[in-house]
Amino acid sequence: MNENSKDKSLIQINIKGIFYKIEQFFVNIFKKKDINEEVLAVEPNDEFNKMKNANTFIKELKNIETEETEILKLQKEYRNGKIDEKDLSIDQISALNKLYDKQIADLKKSNEARKQKLLQYRMKRSNS
Repeated sequence: MNENSKDKSLIQINIKGIFYKIEQFFVNIFKKKDINEEVLAVEPNDEFNKMKNANTFIKELKNIETEETEILKLQKEYRNGKIDEKDLSIDQISALNKLYDKQIADLKKSNEARKQKLLQYRMKRSNS
């Protein structure tokens, strides 16, 4: 009997009718929702870490900016004569010395760059 049914080609019935498709649609929606919930459960930790790192970076930048602005304010007050050397602490004096050294080095670099541009300009003028 089994041999007889193998020889005959029977038509397969399509089980995937309209109701099956509707059922699968809702199953897929709920499965995706479960996956999204898992992703949302994982993402806040990542986002929290990113935000925490970003906040610490921003705080460090603000600290650096406030330190530099305080030193620049000290420099301005010192230049205007509002503050004497006697009024400054040792840390403030060393910070001002570092600031002046940095400003002098920057001026030397910019002067060298200007000299090089002038030399190039003179070379072009003499070749023309």
